[in-house]
Amino acid sequence: MTENTTQKYPSPLKAWLTVLLLTVAYIFSYIDRSVLGLLIEPIKADFHFTDTQMGLLSGTAFAVFYATMGIPLAWLADRSSRRNIVAVGVAVWSMATAACGLIRSFGGFFVARMMVGAGEATLSPCAMSMITDMFPKEVRGRAIALYSSALSIGIGFGSLLVAFLLNYTENFDFTNLATYGIEKPWHLIFVILGSSGLLLSLLLLVIREPTRHDRQGQNRSSIMDTLRHIMTQRAVYLGIFAMGGIMTICAYYTTIWNAPFFSRTFGWPAASYMKYTGYSILAIGPVSIICAGFLIDSFTKKGRTDAALRVMRLGIIILLPLCIAYPLMPTYLTSFMLYQATIFGFTMTTAAGPAVLMTIAPANMRAQIMAFYYMFISMTGLLIGPSSVPFVTDVLLGDEMRINESMSYVALFLCIPAFFLLRGVPAAYRKITA
Repeated sequence: MTENTTQKYPSPLKAWLTVLLLTVAYIFSYIDRSVLGLLIEPIKADFHFTDTQMGLLSGTAFAVFYATMGIPLAWLADRSSRRNIVAVGVAVWSMATAACGLIRSFGGFFVARMMVGAGEATLSPCAMSMITDMFPKEVRGRAIALYSSALSIGIGFGSLLVAFLLNYTENFDFTNLATYGIEKPWHLIFVILGSSGLLLSLLLLVIREPTRHDRQGQNRSSIMDTLRHIMTQRAVYLGIFAMGGIMTICAYYTTIWNAPFFSRTFGWPAASYMKYTGYSILAIGPVSIICAGFLIDSFTKKGRTDAALRVMRLGIIILLPLCIAYPLMPTYLTSFMLYQATIFGFTMTTAAGPAVLMTIAPANMRAQIMAFYYMFISMTGLLIGPSSVPFVTDVLLGDEMRINESMSYVALFLCIPAFFLLRGVPAAYRKITA
């Protein structure tokens, strides 16, 4: 019997509407986590922070709670309402985002960013578990791809929104808002984003909790059970985790440091860069990630058990050479065009990574395995990505104007682990799916 005849799924309309709302939440999530990178220069000017301090706020502070809270929250998600966990998480990170606009110290900023991470840790493990329970495997790749498209939409729309708000508030009279601690354009941007998220958290309550499928006799796995399962198949799981980590390192250091790079290297104003980046990513990102989902489903229908892994490997192969090349281009136009091409690598890896895991993960461990995945890629991506470029710039090169070289060096170093992963993971994957 097929999966469709043995298991009952919600109607396509309800399922896709749920995915759409979860995707909107993920878009808000990515805007709120990355907005700090778009506002680096004005925040540095007000607080006299160094590049290293901004890297800590952008990456380390967020990663601390995003990683540590993900596992216990995923354990809870395998036992209780995933919808309610997501709604509470959205409210928490939205309030913390708004608080970033009212805080006036490095320590306060650090704590607020930690709370943004704690709230966002609820989303993807719950969302991936819900999506898997709402769709048969033949169309699951497209559903996961739609959800994953929030990454590029969040970057694109966030860039446009921040650019618009910076221009709109350039000559804004903050006299009345100063009473509430809102004195600068970047203060207002954080408050607006946080307030919008609170409304979204209420809207998420209309989602119905999907029925859990394939629970293997309704056994509930502990965190240690899940860890033992991962370690039993560690060549596959840890390899996929590491490939996702390489992608997130590239994603975060480019997102955080692209605006300063284009400004310092080519004199391109940050607001102008954000506007054009927003338009291009909104045009390219969703299309490329949906295509990745269709590619996964197409391989699956042809009987390729490693369909998602093939797409993930292709994404890494596209991504790294372009990340090495674009910061070294002689003009802002050629550099910008090559950066846009990296979107295809980002989106393929983003869509395929969770799809690979959902293919091999036991149903009663899905949320926890996804939490371990996001914990790993967050710890590597957020701890290494934002801080790697300023480390090379400040410590090794000693010149912030050589930021273009720093960005290329980081991508070049990542080619070393990528080479071994691209060779070793497919062989291990075939052994457990044969």
